[in-house]
Amino acid sequence: MKRLLIVAVLLAGCGGAEGDSTDGQVLGESAVPAAAEPFATKFHPTEPPDVVFDLPVKLTKRTASVARNTRASVTIKTTKGAECGIDVQYKSGSSTAAGLGPKIANSKGAITWKWLVGSNTTKGRVPIVITCTLGDLSGRLDTSFKVT
Repeated sequence: MKRLLIVAVLLAGCGGAEGDSTDGQVLGESAVPAAAEPFATKFHPTEPPDVVFDLPVKLTKRTASVARNTRASVTIKTTKGAECGIDVQYKSGSSTAAGLGPKIANSKGAITWKWLVGSNTTKGRVPIVITCTLGDLSGRLDTSFKVT
């Protein structure tokens, strides 16, 4: 019985016994070429699709360096009415501090976020990602500040 199982495994690993294929194709496999299979020529599902940032988002002011337990702020300029969100990416994860919710750009296109940097925040550079949308347009700004 063990020998039969070993032979079956070896044959399966080799594509079957001699005479089990037709025109170089193993029986039981699809006759459709790989390029014609669904998604064969499309991007891999884990790869992000191309994103076009066509909404201007500019940094106008930010706290460059801040001590723990003090306030930090970021001000941007974009298009009037754009909805923007901010992600302050501490080593412990994205901040949930008061003042970091989504905002809508005022009549001049300005938005300011202000928040308290916690007393236990890890010192060092902290990335900030701001994303904005207005209709079908989207924009992104990457910046950072330093916790001292």
